[in-house]
Amino acid sequence: MSGLLNRVEVELFESLFFDPTVERSTLLDMLEMIYDLIEPELHSIADGYKGFLNGLIKKKEKKQARIILSIKSLASLQSKVIDRKKNLSRIKDLVRATILLGDDEAVAKLYKDIVRKKKEVIRYAQKERGGDSLFGYYGSYHIIFYYRGLHVELQLMTRKLWSYKAVAHELYEKYRDQQSPNMDKFDYHTCKMLFARGNQPKHHYKRKEVRRNYKQLGRYF
Repeated sequence: MSGLLNRVEVELFESLFFDPTVERSTLLDMLEMIYDLIEPELHSIADGYKGFLNGLIKKKEKKQARIILSIKSLASLQSKVIDRKKNLSRIKDLVRATILLGDDEAVAKLYKDIVRKKKEVIRYAQKERGGDSLFGYYGSYHIIFYYRGLHVELQLMTRKLWSYKAVAHELYEKYRDQQSPNMDKFDYHTCKMLFARGNQPKHHYKRKEVRRNYKQLGRYF
Protein backbone atom coordinates (compact mmCIF):
# COMPACT_ATOMS: atom_id res chain seq x y z
CA MET A 1 0.00 0.00 0.00
CA SER A 2 1.42 3.39 -0.90
CA GLY A 3 2.27 5.76 1.95
CA LEU A 4 -0.53 8.30 1.50
CA LEU A 5 -3.18 5.56 1.58
CA ASN A 6 -1.54 3.66 4.43
CA ARG A 7 -4.01 4.92 7.02
CA VAL A 8 -6.59 3.38 9.33
CA GLU A 9 -9.49 5.10 7.52
CA VAL A 10 -8.63 3.29 4.30
CA GLU A 11 -8.23 -0.05 6.09
CA LEU A 12 -11.63 0.40 7.75
CA PHE A 13 -13.27 1.36 4.47
CA GLU A 14 -11.89 -1.72 2.71
CA SER A 15 -12.86 -4.01 5.58
CA LEU A 16 -16.47 -2.84 5.30
CA PHE A 17 -16.70 -2.64 1.52
CA PHE A 18 -17.83 -6.22 0.90
CA ASP A 19 -20.02 -6.41 3.99
CA PRO A 20 -23.58 -6.76 2.62
CA THR A 21 -25.03 -5.10 5.74
CA VAL A 22 -23.18 -1.84 5.05
CA GLU A 23 -25.26 0.55 2.96
CA ARG A 24 -23.94 2.25 -0.15
CA SER A 25 -24.59 5.67 1.40
CA THR A 26 -22.29 4.78 4.31
CA LEU A 27 -19.50 3.79 1.93
CA LEU A 28 -19.95 7.00 -0.04
CA ASP A 29 -19.74 9.07 3.14
CA MET A 30 -16.61 7.22 4.26
CA LEU A 31 -14.95 7.67 0.87
CA GLU A 32 -15.74 11.38 0.89
CA MET A 33 -14.20 11.68 4.35
CA ILE A 34 -11.02 9.92 3.18
CA TYR A 35 -10.85 12.16 0.11
CA ASP A 36 -11.12 15.27 2.27
CA LEU A 37 -8.24 13.97 4.38
CA ILE A 38 -5.88 13.27 1.48
CA GLU A 39 -6.86 16.02 -0.98
CA PRO A 40 -4.42 18.67 0.35
CA GLU A 41 -1.52 16.23 0.06
CA LEU A 42 -2.63 15.22 -3.43
CA HIS A 43 -2.36 18.84 -4.54
CA SER A 44 1.07 19.13 -2.92
CA ILE A 45 2.26 15.95 -4.65
CA ALA A 46 0.85 17.17 -7.98
CA ASP A 47 2.79 20.44 -7.69
CA GLY A 48 6.06 18.57 -7.20
CA TYR A 49 5.19 15.99 -9.83
CA LYS A 50 4.85 18.66 -12.50
CA GLY A 51 8.40 19.81 -11.81
CA PHE A 52 9.59 16.21 -11.90
CA LEU A 53 7.97 15.72 -15.31
CA ASN A 54 9.40 18.94 -16.68
CA GLY A 55 12.82 17.57 -15.83
CA LEU A 56 12.17 14.52 -18.01
CA ILE A 57 11.69 16.52 -21.21
CA LYS A 58 14.81 17.38 -23.14
CA LYS A 59 15.42 21.03 -23.97
CA LYS A 60 14.86 20.56 -27.72
CA GLU A 61 11.42 19.01 -27.05
CA LYS A 62 10.17 21.58 -24.54
CA LYS A 63 8.67 23.94 -27.11
CA GLN A 64 6.36 21.31 -28.55
CA ALA A 65 5.75 19.39 -25.31
CA ARG A 66 2.66 19.98 -23.20
CA ILE A 67 2.06 18.60 -19.71
CA ILE A 68 -1.54 18.04 -18.58
CA LEU A 69 -1.78 17.25 -14.88
CA SER A 70 -4.67 16.70 -12.48
CA ILE A 71 -5.76 14.96 -9.33
CA LYS A 72 -8.61 12.49 -9.43
CA SER A 73 -11.93 14.08 -8.51
CA LEU A 74 -14.14 12.66 -5.78
CA ALA A 75 -16.81 11.77 -8.36
CA SER A 76 -14.27 9.86 -10.46
CA LEU A 77 -12.95 8.07 -7.37
CA GLN A 78 -16.48 7.11 -6.35
CA SER A 79 -17.10 5.71 -9.83
CA LYS A 80 -13.91 3.67 -9.76
CA VAL A 81 -14.13 2.37 -6.20
CA ILE A 82 -17.84 2.14 -5.45
CA ASP A 83 -19.31 1.37 -8.88
CA ARG A 84 -16.45 -0.56 -10.47
CA LYS A 85 -15.28 -2.11 -7.20
CA LYS A 86 -11.58 -1.26 -7.44
CA ASN A 87 -9.54 -1.47 -4.24
CA LEU A 88 -8.98 2.02 -2.89
CA SER A 89 -5.51 1.16 -1.60
CA ARG A 90 -4.46 0.05 -5.10
CA ILE A 91 -5.60 3.12 -7.04
CA LYS A 92 -2.65 4.42 -9.04
CA ASP A 93 -4.07 7.52 -10.72
CA LEU A 94 -5.03 9.77 -7.82
CA VAL A 95 -2.41 12.05 -9.32
CA ARG A 96 -2.12 11.62 -13.07
CA ALA A 97 -0.46 13.40 -15.95
CA THR A 98 -0.10 13.25 -19.69
CA ILE A 99 2.83 14.51 -21.74
CA LEU A 100 1.89 15.40 -25.32
CA LEU A 101 4.50 15.57 -28.06
CA GLY A 102 4.36 16.29 -31.76
CA ASP A 103 5.03 12.90 -33.32
CA ASP A 104 5.26 9.18 -32.58
CA GLU A 105 9.05 9.13 -32.75
CA ALA A 106 9.42 11.76 -30.03
CA VAL A 107 6.89 9.96 -27.84
CA ALA A 108 8.62 6.57 -28.20
CA LYS A 109 12.03 8.09 -27.48
CA LEU A 110 10.89 9.83 -24.31
CA TYR A 111 9.20 6.64 -23.12
CA LYS A 112 12.38 4.60 -23.59
CA ASP A 113 14.50 7.25 -21.87
CA ILE A 114 12.21 7.35 -18.83
CA VAL A 115 11.97 3.57 -18.46
CA ARG A 116 15.73 3.18 -18.80
CA LYS A 117 16.85 6.01 -16.52
CA LYS A 118 14.30 6.72 -13.78
CA LYS A 119 14.49 4.65 -10.60
CA GLU A 120 10.98 5.82 -9.61
CA VAL A 121 9.42 3.70 -12.40
CA ILE A 122 7.28 0.87 -10.98
CA ARG A 123 5.44 -0.35 -14.05
CA TYR A 124 5.25 0.54 -17.72
CA ALA A 125 3.45 -0.62 -20.86
CA GLN A 126 2.48 0.39 -24.35
CA LYS A 127 -1.17 0.33 -25.37
CA GLU A 128 -1.02 -1.86 -28.44
CA ARG A 129 -3.61 -2.27 -31.17
CA GLY A 130 -6.05 -5.06 -30.36
CA GLY A 131 -5.41 -4.94 -26.64
CA ASP A 132 -8.65 -3.10 -25.85
CA SER A 133 -11.43 -5.15 -27.40
CA LEU A 134 -14.23 -2.88 -26.16
CA PHE A 135 -13.13 0.70 -26.90
CA GLY A 136 -10.23 0.03 -29.26
CA TYR A 137 -7.84 2.35 -27.41
CA TYR A 138 -4.19 2.08 -28.48
CA GLY A 139 -1.11 4.11 -29.34
CA SER A 140 -0.17 5.62 -25.97
CA TYR A 141 2.46 4.67 -23.38
CA HIS A 142 1.69 4.33 -19.68
CA ILE A 143 4.10 4.58 -16.76
CA ILE A 144 3.51 4.25 -13.02
CA PHE A 145 5.97 6.04 -10.73
CA TYR A 146 6.35 5.78 -6.96
CA TYR A 147 6.64 9.44 -6.09
CA ARG A 148 6.55 10.95 -2.59
CA GLY A 149 4.76 7.99 -1.06
CA LEU A 150 2.16 7.58 -3.79
CA HIS A 151 1.77 5.67 -7.03
CA VAL A 152 1.22 8.27 -9.75
CA GLU A 153 0.40 7.80 -13.42
CA LEU A 154 1.93 9.19 -16.58
CA GLN A 155 0.62 8.77 -20.12
CA LEU A 156 2.65 9.68 -23.19
CA MET A 157 1.05 10.30 -26.57
CA THR A 158 0.94 12.63 -29.55
CA ARG A 159 -1.17 15.77 -29.50
CA LYS A 160 -3.20 14.30 -32.32
CA LEU A 161 -4.05 11.09 -30.45
CA TRP A 162 -4.99 13.15 -27.40
CA SER A 163 -7.60 15.04 -29.42
CA TYR A 164 -9.19 11.84 -30.71
CA LYS A 165 -8.99 10.21 -27.28
CA ALA A 166 -10.73 13.20 -25.70
CA VAL A 167 -13.76 12.65 -27.94
CA ALA A 168 -13.70 8.86 -27.45
CA HIS A 169 -13.63 9.48 -23.69
CA GLU A 170 -17.14 10.89 -23.94
CA LEU A 171 -18.27 7.43 -25.04
CA TYR A 172 -16.11 5.76 -22.39
CA GLU A 173 -17.91 7.73 -19.67
CA LYS A 174 -21.23 6.55 -21.06
CA TYR A 175 -20.34 2.90 -20.42
CA ARG A 176 -17.60 2.81 -17.77
CA ASP A 177 -19.81 2.19 -14.72
CA GLN A 178 -21.59 -0.77 -16.31
CA GLN A 179 -20.44 -4.15 -15.02
CA SER A 180 -20.66 -5.74 -18.49
CA PRO A 181 -20.84 -2.90 -21.02
CA ASN A 182 -22.88 -3.66 -24.12
CA MET A 183 -22.04 -0.92 -26.61
CA ASP A 184 -24.43 -0.16 -29.39
CA LYS A 185 -23.15 -0.63 -32.92
CA PHE A 186 -22.60 3.04 -33.69
CA ASP A 187 -20.65 3.73 -30.49
CA TYR A 188 -18.51 0.61 -30.99
CA HIS A 189 -17.51 1.53 -34.54
CA THR A 190 -17.06 5.18 -33.61
CA CYS A 191 -14.50 4.32 -30.92
CA LYS A 192 -12.60 2.04 -33.29
CA MET A 193 -12.58 4.73 -35.98
CA LEU A 194 -11.46 7.47 -33.62
CA PHE A 195 -8.43 5.56 -32.37
CA ALA A 196 -7.54 4.29 -35.83
CA ARG A 197 -7.50 7.86 -37.16
CA GLY A 198 -5.79 9.20 -34.06
CA ASN A 199 -2.88 6.86 -34.76
CA GLN A 200 -2.58 7.62 -38.47
CA PRO A 201 0.00 10.15 -39.72
CA LYS A 202 -2.63 12.15 -41.60
CA HIS A 203 -6.14 13.51 -40.92
CA HIS A 204 -7.04 16.64 -38.99
CA TYR A 205 -6.74 16.52 -35.24
CA LYS A 206 -8.31 19.63 -33.71
CA ARG A 207 -10.77 18.43 -31.11
CA LYS A 208 -13.70 20.55 -32.31
CA GLU A 209 -13.24 19.13 -35.81
CA VAL A 210 -13.03 15.59 -34.49
CA ARG A 211 -16.19 16.02 -32.44
CA ARG A 212 -18.08 17.60 -35.34
CA ASN A 213 -17.04 15.02 -37.91
CA TYR A 214 -17.24 11.79 -35.94
CA LYS A 215 -21.00 12.23 -35.51
CA GLN A 216 -21.34 11.97 -39.28
CA LEU A 217 -20.10 8.38 -39.08
CA GLY A 218 -23.60 7.31 -38.06
CA ARG A 219 -24.67 7.16 -41.70
CA TYR A 220 -22.43 4.11 -42.21
CA PHE A 221 -23.84 1.94 -39.39
